[in-house]
Amino acid sequence: MELFTEAWAQAYCRKLNESEAYRKAASTWEGSLALAVRPDPKAGFPKGVAVVLDLWHGACRGAKAVEGEAEADFVIEADLATWQEVLEGRLEPLSALMRGLLELKKGTIAALAPYAQAAQELVKVAREVA
Repeated sequence: MELFTEAWAQAYCRKLNESEAYRKAASTWEGSLALAVRPDPKAGFPKGVAVVLDLWHGACRGAKAVEGEAEADFVIEADLATWQEVLEGRLEPLSALMRGLLELKKGTIAALAPYAQAAQELVKVAREVA
Protein backbone atom coordinates (compact mmCIF):
# COMPACT_ATOMS: atom_id res chain seq x y z
CA MET A 1 0.00 0.00 0.00
CA GLU A 2 1.37 3.40 -0.93
CA LEU A 3 2.35 5.53 2.06
CA PHE A 4 0.52 8.76 2.90
CA THR A 5 -2.43 8.10 0.62
CA GLU A 6 -6.08 8.21 1.67
CA ALA A 7 -6.23 4.39 1.55
CA TRP A 8 -3.17 4.14 3.79
CA ALA A 9 -4.66 6.69 6.23
CA GLN A 10 -7.91 4.71 6.48
CA ALA A 11 -6.08 1.40 6.93
CA TYR A 12 -3.89 2.97 9.63
CA CYS A 13 -6.92 4.23 11.54
CA ARG A 14 -8.59 0.80 11.35
CA LYS A 15 -5.42 -0.92 12.60
CA LEU A 16 -5.12 1.54 15.50
CA ASN A 17 -8.67 0.70 16.53
CA GLU A 18 -7.81 -3.01 16.46
CA SER A 19 -4.73 -2.57 18.67
CA GLU A 20 -5.30 -3.32 22.34
CA ALA A 21 -1.76 -2.15 23.13
CA TYR A 22 -2.42 1.24 21.51
CA ARG A 23 -5.81 1.57 23.25
CA LYS A 24 -4.19 1.06 26.66
CA ALA A 25 -1.12 3.24 26.01
CA ALA A 26 -3.18 6.13 24.62
CA SER A 27 -6.08 6.04 27.07
CA THR A 28 -5.47 9.66 28.13
CA TRP A 29 -4.47 11.07 24.71
CA GLU A 30 -6.82 13.69 23.29
CA GLY A 31 -6.16 15.53 20.06
CA SER A 32 -4.89 15.30 16.56
CA LEU A 33 -1.57 14.22 15.13
CA ALA A 34 -0.24 14.78 11.63
CA LEU A 35 2.54 12.75 10.07
CA ALA A 36 3.76 15.07 7.33
CA VAL A 37 6.01 14.61 4.31
CA ARG A 38 7.98 17.63 3.17
CA PRO A 39 7.30 18.84 -0.38
CA ASP A 40 9.14 16.63 -2.89
CA PRO A 41 8.07 16.84 -6.53
CA LYS A 42 10.30 13.85 -7.45
CA ALA A 43 8.43 11.66 -4.95
CA GLY A 44 5.05 12.86 -6.22
CA PHE A 45 4.41 15.32 -3.39
CA PRO A 46 4.91 18.79 -4.92
CA LYS A 47 3.08 20.50 -2.02
CA GLY A 48 3.86 17.91 0.63
CA VAL A 49 1.30 15.56 2.12
CA ALA A 50 0.22 14.52 5.59
CA VAL A 51 -1.91 11.93 7.28
CA VAL A 52 -3.95 13.61 10.01
CA LEU A 53 -5.24 11.36 12.79
CA ASP A 54 -8.08 12.30 15.14
CA LEU A 55 -7.05 10.45 18.31
CA TRP A 56 -9.25 10.21 21.38
CA HIS A 57 -8.59 8.09 24.47
CA GLY A 58 -7.07 5.14 22.64
CA ALA A 59 -9.28 5.29 19.58
CA CYS A 60 -8.77 6.69 16.12
CA ARG A 61 -11.95 8.62 15.37
CA GLY A 62 -10.85 9.44 11.84
CA ALA A 63 -7.94 9.85 9.48
CA LYS A 64 -7.38 11.69 6.25
CA ALA A 65 -4.61 12.40 3.80
CA VAL A 66 -4.21 16.09 3.04
CA GLU A 67 -2.03 17.88 0.54
CA GLY A 68 0.06 20.82 1.72
CA GLU A 69 0.13 22.14 5.28
CA ALA A 70 -1.50 19.89 7.88
CA GLU A 71 -3.66 21.32 10.64
CA ALA A 72 -3.28 19.28 13.86
CA ASP A 73 -2.37 19.65 17.54
CA PHE A 74 0.97 17.94 16.82
CA VAL A 75 2.70 17.89 13.44
CA ILE A 76 5.74 15.70 12.87
CA GLU A 77 7.46 16.29 9.54
CA ALA A 78 10.22 14.57 7.57
CA ASP A 79 11.19 13.79 4.04
CA LEU A 80 9.73 10.64 2.48
CA ALA A 81 12.99 8.67 2.77
CA THR A 82 13.11 9.26 6.54
CA TRP A 83 9.47 8.18 6.98
CA GLN A 84 10.21 5.04 4.96
CA GLU A 85 13.14 4.21 7.24
CA VAL A 86 10.98 4.74 10.34
CA LEU A 87 8.09 2.68 8.96
CA GLU A 88 10.39 -0.11 7.80
CA GLY A 89 11.91 -0.31 11.30
CA ARG A 90 15.38 0.83 10.24
CA LEU A 91 15.17 4.10 12.19
CA GLU A 92 13.69 4.69 15.63
CA PRO A 93 11.46 7.79 15.86
CA LEU A 94 12.99 9.14 19.08
CA SER A 95 16.48 8.86 17.63
CA ALA A 96 15.26 10.53 14.42
CA LEU A 97 13.75 13.40 16.44
CA MET A 98 16.94 13.89 18.43
CA ARG A 99 19.02 13.91 15.22
CA GLY A 100 16.68 16.35 13.49
CA LEU A 101 15.56 13.86 10.84
CA LEU A 102 12.01 14.04 12.17
CA GLU A 103 10.93 17.55 13.08
CA LEU A 104 8.19 18.50 15.52
CA LYS A 105 6.67 21.37 13.52
CA LYS A 106 3.79 21.96 15.92
CA GLY A 107 3.48 21.02 19.57
CA THR A 108 6.27 20.47 22.07
CA ILE A 109 8.33 17.52 23.21
CA ALA A 110 7.26 18.31 26.79
CA ALA A 111 3.59 17.98 25.80
CA LEU A 112 4.30 14.68 23.99
CA ALA A 113 6.49 13.17 26.72
CA PRO A 114 3.61 11.72 28.79
CA TYR A 115 2.49 9.84 25.67
CA ALA A 116 5.82 8.19 24.82
CA GLN A 117 4.33 4.69 25.08
CA ALA A 118 1.36 5.72 22.91
CA ALA A 119 3.79 7.14 20.34
CA GLN A 120 5.68 3.84 20.28
CA GLU A 121 2.43 1.98 19.67
CA LEU A 122 1.48 4.44 16.91
CA VAL A 123 4.73 3.57 15.13
CA LYS A 124 4.32 -0.19 15.69
CA VAL A 125 0.85 -0.09 14.14
CA ALA A 126 2.03 2.10 11.25
CA ARG A 127 4.72 -0.49 10.50
CA GLU A 128 1.99 -3.12 10.16
CA VAL A 129 0.23 -0.98 7.55
CA ALA A 130 3.32 0.09 5.58
